[in-house]
Amino acid sequence: MTCPSTNYIHVLRVPPELTSAREAITWVNWGIDPDRFSIET
Repeated sequence: MTCPSTNYIHVLRVPPELTSAREAITWVNWGIDPDRFSIET
């Protein structure tokens, strides 16, 4: 993931049994599905 203010790239590890990006995103965000994210401007 990339920090929007510094453009620093952070590499996050997820469990190997996850098979999709959506599953990984949900896992990293404590079970919150990406469709529920708020967009900050």
